[in-house]
Amino acid sequence: MRYSDLIQFEPIESVIQLLDANRPAEAKKLVATYVISDDMAERIAKLMIPQLSFDESVDHKGLLVVGNYGTGKSHLMSVISLVAEDAAYQSMIRHRKVAEAAAAIAGKFKVHRIEISSQMSLRDIVTQQLELFLEKNGVSYTFPPADKVVNNKAAFEEMMAAFAEVHPNHGVLLVVDEFLEYLRSRRDHDLVLDLSFLREIGEVAKHLRFRFLAGVQEAIFDSGRFQHVADSLRRVKERFAEVLLARQDVSFVVAERLLKKTADQQNRIRTYLTKFAKFYSSMNERMDEYVRLFPVHPEYIGTFERLVFTEKRGALVTLRDQIQAILNTDVPEDRPGLISYDKFWETVTSNSVLRSDPSIGPVLKVSEVLTERVQKVFSRPTYKAMALRVISGLSVHRLTTGGDIYVPVGPTAAELRDTLSLYQPGIEDMGGDPADDLLTAVQTTLREIVKTVNGQFISKAPDTEQYYLDLKKDVDYDSQIEKRAEALSDDALDRAYFGAIKQLMERTDESTYVTGHQIWQYPIEWQEHRVDRNGYLFFGAPNDRPTAQPERDFYIYFIQPFEPPRFRDESKADEVFLRLKGLDDAIKRYLSFYAAAQDLASTASGGAKGIYLDKAKDALRDMSKWLQEKQMTAYEVTYQGKTKTLQEWTKGVSIRDKLRLGADERANFRDIVNVISGLALKQHFADIAPEYPVFSVLVTETNRRQLVGSALKALAGGTRTKDANAMLDALEMLDGDRIDLGRSRYAQDILKRLKAKGHGQVLNRSELLSGPTDVEYFHPVKFRLEPDLLVAVLGGLVYAGDIVLAITGDKIDSGKITQLAERSLDELKQFKHVEAPKEINVAVLRSLFELLGLSPGLAQLATQGSEEPVKQLLDAVSKLVGRVLIAGTDLHGKLSFWGKPLLTDDEIRDWRTRLEALKTFTEGLTPYNTVGKLKNLRIGSDDIDAQKKNLDVLASVEKLLELVGELGATAGYLSQAELVLAGDHPWVKQAQSARKDILEKLATDRSAKHAAEYRQALAQLKRDYLTAYIAQHSKARLGVAEDKTKAALRKDSRLVAMRALAGISLMPTSQLTAFDDKLDKLKSCASLVESELAASPYCPHCNFRPANEQGDFLPAANVIKQLDDELDRLLDGWQQTLLDNLDDPIIRSNFDLLKASARELIKKFVASKKLPDPVPPDFVSAVQEALSGLEKIGVTSEDIKNALLQGGSPATPDDLRKRFEAFLNDRCKGKDASKLRFVVE
Repeated sequence: MRYSDLIQFEPIESVIQLLDANRPAEAKKLVATYVISDDMAERIAKLMIPQLSFDESVDHKGLLVVGNYGTGKSHLMSVISLVAEDAAYQSMIRHRKVAEAAAAIAGKFKVHRIEISSQMSLRDIVTQQLELFLEKNGVSYTFPPADKVVNNKAAFEEMMAAFAEVHPNHGVLLVVDEFLEYLRSRRDHDLVLDLSFLREIGEVAKHLRFRFLAGVQEAIFDSGRFQHVADSLRRVKERFAEVLLARQDVSFVVAERLLKKTADQQNRIRTYLTKFAKFYSSMNERMDEYVRLFPVHPEYIGTFERLVFTEKRGALVTLRDQIQAILNTDVPEDRPGLISYDKFWETVTSNSVLRSDPSIGPVLKVSEVLTERVQKVFSRPTYKAMALRVISGLSVHRLTTGGDIYVPVGPTAAELRDTLSLYQPGIEDMGGDPADDLLTAVQTTLREIVKTVNGQFISKAPDTEQYYLDLKKDVDYDSQIEKRAEALSDDALDRAYFGAIKQLMERTDESTYVTGHQIWQYPIEWQEHRVDRNGYLFFGAPNDRPTAQPERDFYIYFIQPFEPPRFRDESKADEVFLRLKGLDDAIKRYLSFYAAAQDLASTASGGAKGIYLDKAKDALRDMSKWLQEKQMTAYEVTYQGKTKTLQEWTKGVSIRDKLRLGADERANFRDIVNVISGLALKQHFADIAPEYPVFSVLVTETNRRQLVGSALKALAGGTRTKDANAMLDALEMLDGDRIDLGRSRYAQDILKRLKAKGHGQVLNRSELLSGPTDVEYFHPVKFRLEPDLLVAVLGGLVYAGDIVLAITGDKIDSGKITQLAERSLDELKQFKHVEAPKEINVAVLRSLFELLGLSPGLAQLATQGSEEPVKQLLDAVSKLVGRVLIAGTDLHGKLSFWGKPLLTDDEIRDWRTRLEALKTFTEGLTPYNTVGKLKNLRIGSDDIDAQKKNLDVLASVEKLLELVGELGATAGYLSQAELVLAGDHPWVKQAQSARKDILEKLATDRSAKHAAEYRQALAQLKRDYLTAYIAQHSKARLGVAEDKTKAALRKDSRLVAMRALAGISLMPTSQLTAFDDKLDKLKSCASLVESELAASPYCPHCNFRPANEQGDFLPAANVIKQLDDELDRLLDGWQQTLLDNLDDPIIRSNFDLLKASARELIKKFVASKKLPDPVPPDFVSAVQEALSGLEKIGVTSEDIKNALLQGGSPATPDDLRKRFEAFLNDRCKGKDASKLRFVVE
C-alpha cells in the first residue's frame, strides 16, 4: 500500500500573483482550486460580497483584505474579481454558500487589477491606471490635474457618468495588491495626501458603482507603523471595511487541497493508524484529525506556526515537496508513517542563507555537532535512528520560542514521543503498558544522547523534565566539576558540608559572633518553661572554638564528618555534639560537586563563574534536601558522653507537639536540631535556673521586651491584654484576675532584701543585678531573671505601693504609676535604686473614710497592714463613681417635671461642674488599691472638704430624679387630662392652679423635702379627674337601655315609611338625611371602668374627649327622646304634603289615567288621610305616577336668606315682599307655575 493509494494529492503553487487572474487559462484554475472553510465563507458571503454589490440598502465602502503572506489573500481577491467580471466563474466556486451569494456580483463589473510598487502618488497611480482601463473599455475620460481640483469625488462622478454611457449595466472594480508595502514607502507628507485620496475613494463607493478592493499584510488601522498619521487613518477607517483572513486556515487548505481523501481512503487510514494508537497518549482521541491530515502529523502545522522566520505558504510548499517525495513509496508497517515536524529540519539545514541568521545559526551549529557525535559514537546503536529524529525535533523546537533561542524550555520525553510519533520496532513485545514502554525507550535514548556528548549541548530542566538544546553549554561544566571533585581534600569537603549546614541552620544572613570563626549566638527553647535560652552554635570541635564572651547557657557543635578533629569530650552539661555518620554515595557526590563548583568559581570569571556558582547552588540544594530527609538516622547526638541517633533521642517524644505544628506544617532541619538540643539540655537549664518562671506563651529574645511592656502598661492602668496576663502570671503576680504580689517569690525576695537594709536605706541596682553588662541576672543561681523580667516585678511592687523606684531624675511610686508605661524599658532597666514608701497619713485617711460614708476607724486598721479598709474604700469609690455618672447623664435630659425643667440653665452648668469635680476626685482614688499605695495618698483635708458641697449636689440631683421618677408619670397623665376636658371645665382650672403651686415650691425645694405633699396633691387631682370624666362620659354616651331604644328607633315603622316615600320626587328627603345623621351621632358606650381610665385619661373603647365634642352638650338620653318626637312630626308633614298635592285639581285630572289598582290605592289614601302601614311599593309607584306632572324645585333656607338680604338690611315689609317675589319669579322663569312645587331642604 503506497501513500498515493491513500490520498488525492493536489499540488499548490508556491506564489499566486493577482495579475495571474488576467490570463484566462490561469483564471479558471484560480477559481476552481480556491479552498474555502465555513468560517471564511461566512466572511465572504456576509461582508465582502454585500459591499461589492449594487444593493442600495448597504452602506458601501472601500474593501481591504487583511492577511499575512501565504494566507491566500491574492488568491481570494483573484477569485472574487473573476466572478465579478464573468458570471461563468460563479459555478466553479467550491463552497455552495459563497457560490449562491456571488450571484449578487457575478458578471456585473468591468475589473482592473494592479500591483503597486511606484514612487508616484496614490492619486497619480489610480487615475493613470483608470484612464488606461477606461480607454481599453471604450470610454473616453481624462482626470483633471491634481492641482486643478478642489476634491476628487467630482472627478470620479464624471468618470462614472462617462462609463455608464458606454456600459450602463456594469460597475467598475479596481483591485490593488501589495498595497501595504506601497504605503510603508511613503514619506509623512506624501502619506497624508495618499490617505486623504484613499478616504475619497471610500466615500465615492457609497453612491457610485465604483468599488475599490485592496490587499494588505496587516490591519493598517491598528498598526503602530502609522501612528504618526493616526488622525488621517481614523477618517479613512470610517469609509473602509476589513475582511480578515485567519491563520488557522492552513490546516484546512492542507486537508482539502494537498491531502483530500475519499471515505474509503479515510477508512483505510483509520485502520492503519489504530494499531499504533495505543503507544501514544492522545492519538485515539484525535483520530479524526490524524486521518484528515494523514500523512502529516497534526502537530507539524502547529509547530510551523510558531516559527518566526517562515511564511504560511512556506508550510504549504514544504509539505507539498515532502509529500511528493513519499507519494510513490510504500506506507511502513513497522512504524507510523507520519511526517512530523522533525522532518522540517532537513529544509532548514539545506538553506545556506539561514546560517547567517543569529537566531538560527547557533542552533544549526549545535545540532550538527550533536548529529555528528551520535552518528559516530552513539552507545546504543539500536536507538540511533530515534536519537537522530529526537535531535532534529529538538532543533526545530529550539526555533519556536519567540526568537529567544536560549530560554530553558522544550518538550518532555512524553511530548517528543507523541508529537514526533517516535517508534522503536520490537517495543510491542515488551509486555508492559505500550505507551509507558515506548516512553521508557525515548527516555533511554535521551539519556544516551546526553551521555554521548558528555553532558554538553543538551539539558533537562529538573523541575519540568523538559529537554532542550542548551546553546550556552558548549563547555562540559559538569565534567570539569567532576574532574575537580576527584582531587578535593577532606578539608574542602568539610567546608562544603558546613556550607550546607549554615543554610539549614538559617545562619546565612547572620553575622558570626567572632570574626574569622563559624560561631554564632544562638537561641533554643527550654520547652518545659516555654522560653528561649541563649548560647552559641559552632562549626567544629571545642578545642577550635574561640573564647566567646560573655559565657552563655550552652554550646552546640557540628563536628566535621570527613576529617574530624581530635579533642577530649569533657562531658560538660552545657555542650551538645552533632556528627554526620550516615554518609552514603549520594551525599558524598553532592558535597564533592558543591566543593568543586565553589573552587572552580573562585578562579573563573564572566559567564563561566556564574555557571559554576549556579551548579554549586544546585548541589547545595541537593545536599540540603538529603540532609533534611536523612537527618533522623544519619545524625548522632552526643551529650555528657552518651551518643544516640536523633531518632533514638526522640523515642516517646512527639516532635510535632514540641514544635506546636499545624496539620499542614512540617519540621525543618533547624527545628529538629533545636528540639533535640532542648531535650538534651533541659536538666542543665533547670540546674542553672531552678526557680525560673514558667510561661504560658513562648518568650524569645525578640518578644520578651514586648511582653514586659504589655505587663507594665497593665500595671499602669492600661488594658490587661493576653500578653500582659501571661507575663504577670509567670512572675506569680496574679491571684485569679486580681494583681497580688503576696505569692510572688520574686517580689517577696526583693522586699526581704529591702527590709534587711533597715529604715531609710535604699536597695541599689548593683545589689539586685549581677553579671557582665550584656548578661545580667537577678539572683543568677536561683531565679536567673533577665533585667527585663526584674523590671516587671519591680513594676508590680510599685503598683502595690510596696516600693518607690528611683530612676534618673525622678521617683516612681504608686501615685505616679502611669510612668511605668510612659518611660522606655531601657530607661527603667537602668534604675538607680529601690526604696520603701512613706507612712500612711491617718488624719487625712479618716476624713476620706467619713466623706465616703465609711467608718473612720478603718484608717487605723489600714496602718496595721489590713487590706479590709482598701477593699471597702474601693467598693465605696466604685459605687460613688457609678452614682456620679448616672446623675451627670440624667442632669439635663431627665430633670423635667409636669412639662417644665426643674433647674435653670445656670443651675445646670453649676451642678454639672460640681459633679465633674466629684467624679475626677473619686476616680483619682482608684489607683490606691493596696495598703502600700495609701502611703502615697496625694490628697489633703482641703481637698476632702471641697467635695462635701459636691456630694450635696449629687444628693439633690438624686432626690429630684427620684421625685421625677415617682410622680412624673402622674404629672404626665394630668397634662393629657387637661387636653381631654373642655377648657372651661372647673377641673381644668383646678389642675392649672395645682401645677403652678407645686412648681413654685420645687423652685426652692431642691432636695425635694416636700415630696409627700406633692404626691398627695397629684393623687387627689387625679381622683377628681376620674370623677369629672366619668360624669361627662355617662352624659354623652348611651347606656345599655338607651342603646336598645336607638336600635328600635332605627327599625321604627315611621322611619321605614319615610324611607319608602323618599322615592317620590316631591318629598323633602334632606329631612330624612338630617334625621339619620342625628341618630348616627348618638354613640353608645357602657364598657368604661375606672381602672382603665386611671391608666389612660380617656375612654379606650369610644375615645370620648369632651374638648372635641361639637354643638350643645345635651344628655344622650334626652336627645333620643327628642328624636322620637321629631319622627312623628316629620312623618305627619310628609303625609300632609302628599295629601295637599294629590288634592290639586290638575293632579286629580290625572287619576283617570292611572291603572285601576293604582287609582284605588290613591283614592283610599285621600279618603282616609292616613298612609298605609306599612307603605307598599305599589303605593309609592302610584303616587309618583300621579304626581308626575309636577316639578320639584328644591331650595335651602340659606337660598331664601340670601334672597331676602339682597338689597341690604334692615328692610321694609314691602321690600322683603318684592325681594321674595323676585326670588320666586327667578326660579319659575320659563316654567308652568301651576305645576311647580317648592320643597325647602
